[in-house]
This record gives sequence, structure tokens and C-alpha cells, in this order.
Amino acid sequence: MPSLSFRANSLQESAIRKLDQYQFARPEIRFYRLNIGQPDIQTPLPLLDAISSFQPKVIAYGPSDGLPGLRTAAAKYHSRWCPTLTAENVSVTVGGSEALLFAFTAICDPGDEILAPEPYYTNYNGFATVAGIKIKPLSTHLKNKFSLPNNQTLDSLVTPKTKAIVFSNPANPTGKIYQRAELERLTRWAQKHDLFIIADEVYRRIWFDKPPTSMLEIEQAKTRLIVVDSMSKTYSACGLRLGFFISRNPFLMEKIARLGQARLGAQPLAQHVAMAALKLPEEYYETIRKTYKTRTNILFNALSKIKGVSTHKPEGAFYLMTKLPVKDTEHFAHFLASSFQHKNETIMVAPGSGFYADPTRGRDEIRLAAVMEKEKIEHAIELLSIALQKYNSKYA
Repeated sequence: MPSLSFRANSLQESAIRKLDQYQFARPEIRFYRLNIGQPDIQTPLPLLDAISSFQPKVIAYGPSDGLPGLRTAAAKYHSRWCPTLTAENVSVTVGGSEALLFAFTAICDPGDEILAPEPYYTNYNGFATVAGIKIKPLSTHLKNKFSLPNNQTLDSLVTPKTKAIVFSNPANPTGKIYQRAELERLTRWAQKHDLFIIADEVYRRIWFDKPPTSMLEIEQAKTRLIVVDSMSKTYSACGLRLGFFISRNPFLMEKIARLGQARLGAQPLAQHVAMAALKLPEEYYETIRKTYKTRTNILFNALSKIKGVSTHKPEGAFYLMTKLPVKDTEHFAHFLASSFQHKNETIMVAPGSGFYADPTRGRDEIRLAAVMEKEKIEHAIELLSIALQKYNSKYA
């Protein structure tokens, strides 16, 4: 039998999706899925209306870097943070995921490294493997609110193979928000080492007390900056699979256009819907922000009542990294999904080790997503409390 590539054999299984099989195998059990960032908020009606109104005679190819109308609309939307942005600075991608993959591929050669504050979005590992590169972690900790390390620590991690630093802001999975002073320091540091900065701003609109500073606001980062955005979370349209690669580096954008040509273009319907989404009024974003603030507070308060559990109140996004009184949350997550049930109900969680470069870290942590309405969140955490008692009585 022919062998598979090193790349294929090295791909990390998704910490978020690998438990899906159990839900299909246990149809009699109701699963409360706090393991995945899939909101239950209704997709805005203008987006659904745009789907209904899309009636072309031929669903044709479009430009590989996106429809001109959408690129212009995206540039106008993002001009809130960067007034000089134009359509030439925007390429439409198949989700924020493809924008990240394009970034890793365009700026790195096989064997190169990208730094990332850890814990980080688990799929950075997968994108890195496909690109033939390595994610090198910058350790951050709950005790200092997941702040970036000082410059001396950052300097110690740079090698001739280091090409960039990537981070999400607000952060998945920690909910950390990086403000202007920290981003300006990071920009000066990146200039010193001549590195790219990849700012994953998919959750930019979901903040609770103080809005994040977009890297687009930091003019000094101009030509070394890549910003990734997505239509998924903010618009409760994860299945749309549409994102944006944004840069004011014309040489980089020309190469991104070539990457786009290799896969043709994002689906026209998704782009049509995205143009409708980008016309939503500011009131929409305020409503979404308040909804997730309420939900994360409810999740935080419910977790705080469980003995032995420690967590934090996020500043943005809708995730909580949470320590549990168990030795192996990978095993605990499988227990929840495969065998635990209370009155024909259970909960799914994302094991924490999947959000680290070294899977031995985060073994007592899980990530939870506040993507359900209040009553469901509270009930799901009641199930978690019951499950912890049963698990520890059996395995402790």
C-alpha cells in the first residue's frame, strides 16, 4: 500500500471536532455543545433575504480575489480602523481559515517558524502543518491576564527561521484583548526583527468593556501587517465560509492574488450575502456585543460555583479557558461524549491540550463557548458539575 506524506501523517486531529462521532452514535442523548464556536443566534434577516434574492441565470466563476463590489464594501467597512484602505488591499477568501493558510504559505518557506501567544486557536497547528512550517509558542498565563511576554522573552524565541507572529484579538481561546500600547510595542519589536504581523481579528466586534485596538490602526505596521477577518461569528453565519485577507503591502497582495488563482474563487452566493452583511447598521453590532457579554457572564458565574474549577472573565470573544479538578481533560471529554448521561443529556467540551503546541500542556483545562441562550448555558454547567462528581468517583 502506498505511504502517505509526512504532512498528512503529522496533521493534528481537531480538538474541537474530534468528538462529533459520539453525538451521531448516541441519537437518544441530547448534547449541549459548548465545545464549538457555533452561535445559536439567528442569522440576520438581510443575509437570509440576500440568499433568497440570488437568482442568476448562470452561477459563473468570479474574479479569484473576489467580486469588485465585495472588495470595495470590505474596504469601506474596515476603513473604520484604517481610512486609507482600498479594494486593492482586500482579497476575498474561503473563510478566515483560508486567509490564514494563504498568509502562512505566502510568507514562509518549509521549515520556517511563526510565533503565537499560547494557548491559541487550535487550527493554527493544522494550517502550519499544511504549509510545512512550525508554530512556536509564546507562553501566556492566566495569572497575568494572558499578557504578551516582555521584549527580552520575545527576543529569545527569534531564530533565522522566524518569519512572523500571529495572534487573535480578541483572543480565541482566552478572551484576551490587546490594546494600543501593547500592539505598538509589538510593532516596534517586529520592526526590529523584520517580521510580519498576522492579526486574526475575527472576533473584533465582540468585546465587553473596552473595544480592542485593531492592528489596522497602527500605521507603523503598514507594510508588514496582515489582517484576517471573517463573516462567521459576528454575523452568526459560520456556514457561509467567507473571509478577508487584508494588507497594504502591494507585493504581498500580488502573490495572494496568485494563490487565489490556483483555487479559482469563493462562491458567488456567499459573496452576495457578505455584501448585505457589511451594510448592517452599527446598532446590530451593539446588540451582538451585549448578547455575548451577558452569556459569558452567565457562563463565568455558573462555573465559579463548582468546587475545584477555576476560570476567568474574558474581555472579548465568547470563550473561557477553564481549569478542572481532573488530571486529563482529554479523557474527561471522551467520558462526557461517549458514556456520561444524566436524564438522557450530556455536554461536549473542547480539551485544553489542543490549544497548545505541546499537547502535554493544558491537560487540566477545557475551552467552553458561550454560544447558547442563558437557560441552556446554566443547565449545561449543571450537567458538567454532575459529570465531574461521577468522573472523579470512578477515575480519581
